[in-house]
Amino acid sequence: MLTAFARIPALRDAVGAMFRPPPPARSSRQYAFHYDHILGTSLELQVVASDADAAGGAEAAVLTEVDRLAEILSGYIATSEFTRWEARRHELAPVSPELADVLFAAEGWRMATDGAFNPAAASLAMLLADRPHRQAGLALRGSALPLTGQEHLHAMSQPLWTVNRARGVAFRLTDLPASLDAIAKGYIVDRALCRATEIEGITQVLLNIGGDLRHHGARPVTVRVADPNAPAENAQPIATIRLAGEALATSGGYHRGFVMDGQSVSHIIDPRTGRSASQVISASVIARDCMTADALSTAFSVLTPAESVAFADCLPSVGCMMVERGGRITSNSVWRSHGAA
Repeated sequence: MLTAFARIPALRDAVGAMFRPPPPARSSRQYAFHYDHILGTSLELQVVASDADAAGGAEAAVLTEVDRLAEILSGYIATSEFTRWEARRHELAPVSPELADVLFAAEGWRMATDGAFNPAAASLAMLLADRPHRQAGLALRGSALPLTGQEHLHAMSQPLWTVNRARGVAFRLTDLPASLDAIAKGYIVDRALCRATEIEGITQVLLNIGGDLRHHGARPVTVRVADPNAPAENAQPIATIRLAGEALATSGGYHRGFVMDGQSVSHIIDPRTGRSASQVISASVIARDCMTADALSTAFSVLTPAESVAFADCLPSVGCMMVERGGRITSNSVWRSHGAA
């Protein structure tokens, strides 16, 4: 499974860099900001800053970067760069450095996971749902669908696009609709956090967008992982971990889904079989950057827990925890080493 990943040195070498700034000065204090309806979810920002002006500068920098990248990467904005590029099938088209980065990483993880991570899985959700356009929130955008089940799965197994980041161009190979949601949010978290750290007087940052979060700073922070079986959001967490300049992402079908054959099923589809993923109801991943954690948490919702642990153990500093429908929890040694005392 990792053979393809090993052949992609640019992707392998890009697995996020950890920040190691000096501890905050004694006069610094913590500031917190919260916003709803950001990327369709909530945004929480915590910073340790020298003063309120520095904290406000970090807040503005984060919000500006999130808005800018949404206009590039979103599949829900009709005028976004990704939406416009996706309409240009079988044509070499110019792309921004940001879109090139995400397209390149998405195709790399598709190959590395043998298809467990696949941006075209969104097209399967459309076909499987009783009300596909409304439930998936995506349009077919003139694709050649519908295909037969086997034809669709064969199309899913093929390369989706090629990207030349040096030239700033990408060529779309597939007619299947795709979504970058399972990787773009992590990328946006990474980039927005980076903007905050550039503000003078900022020594610590914790940015959380809809459960995808990343920390910057020398002092570790403690974060909680929600229990997917808990009836309320304020229930006891299923795990508490410590992060130091690292990222955490959690995927699962326990809060979102669609209706298929009259039954509610997970929104996460196994791209290799065309079936809704049902064994793992929550997959959490620690990584050096949030884009990696985001993509792997989706893949680990599809793979068996044993496969996910084996995959994570072959990557640098990747921890994982999977919760199965019956309540069984599987984690690897890196995850357990991050457990809060």
